Amino acid sequence: MSKYDKHKYIAKTLKGLEQVVKQELIELGIPKCRVTNRAIEFHATKEQMYACNYNFRTAISILKPMFAFTAKDENELYDKVKELEWEKIFGLDKTFAISHSVNSTVFTHSQYISLKTKDAIVDRFRDKFNDRPNVDAKDPDIKLNLYIRGEKCQILLDTSGDALFKRGYRLETNSAPLNEVMAAGLLALSGWDKNSALIDPMCGSGTIAIEAGMMLCNIPAGHYRTTFGFFNWEDFDQDLWKKVRNESNAKIDLEKGIKIQASDLAMRSVRMAQSNLRNTPELNRIIRFKVEDALEIQASGSSGTIIINPPYGERIYKDEVAILYQRFGEHIKKEFEGYKLGVLSSNTEALNLIPLEKIEEFDMMNGSIDCKYQLFKA
Repeated sequence: MSKYDKHKYIAKTLKGLEQVVKQELIELGIPKCRVTNRAIEFHATKEQMYACNYNFRTAISILKPMFAFTAKDENELYDKVKELEWEKIFGLDKTFAISHSVNSTVFTHSQYISLKTKDAIVDRFRDKFNDRPNVDAKDPDIKLNLYIRGEKCQILLDTSGDALFKRGYRLETNSAPLNEVMAAGLLALSGWDKNSALIDPMCGSGTIAIEAGMMLCNIPAGHYRTTFGFFNWEDFDQDLWKKVRNESNAKIDLEKGIKIQASDLAMRSVRMAQSNLRNTPELNRIIRFKVEDALEIQASGSSGTIIINPPYGERIYKDEVAILYQRFGEHIKKEFEGYKLGVLSSNTEALNLIPLEKIEEFDMMNGSIDCKYQLFKA
């Protein structure tokens, strides 16, 4: 496959962010795609695939479908997997691992099927080179996804390696951290114009603020990462990767007049946020973290966007949470006229107590928790 050929890819994302990923594809010059549940299918060149991995803020991973076939039993699956030219994808010096998603009356023991697939790949290498690559379940160079529905089998290659929410800057988190992809998604869905204030008064370890800073300055989402899955492929093009990275980095603009305000009542959270900010030195001038009660924050301009991921009431009393939501909404109504408020929560009863005009609502999943992301007009 040359760098000009197009191949099918699947961008995996979180529930509720499909349209945001679609918009990111459009911005990278890929207007044609198919939106499915928590995924977007598209065709792209190798260069575009590199660019997607480096720039995407709201995709979890980008998978490349490699092989599709039918198998009536595990022996046929083994034979067909062994026939595939794995040596053209990765070398003996690379480790690999296989994850699986099996829904089939034919293949009822998914772990065993994954093991048979691994054996077929290893045996292919052993027969050709009298040597074999190793399996590393924790930190493999090559990640493969085995997907089976009935007799239909598909093997996909993970182009990203580590999930794309692992940006490389967040080394400290609290007990319930907000995923970086989710944080970027909340910002995108809020409609923040990047020309007005952005405030997070319940900042935790600082993810929303740092993601906002990266968006504001056009810093690619993968700017602080040191590796991607495609680095370990046999056809990795170092020069093409440098071209993609340099072109993306050329769009970084640190001369922004907007300041991002973030605060938390807990000193421990603010210290974690400040520690994470030190890993994004370009943003030191733009973001300020401080200890402050969310019910005492003050507006610094006539318009802006406030985004919070408040307690849901999972670990503390729901009555206390309900009071917090109501009092916070009252404070925003009084002090932040002209602003927009975005709230992510699973606590719909508490959300209904916010005394502001609701203008939009999105169904989301924060980890395993069903949530609503509601936008209000202050």
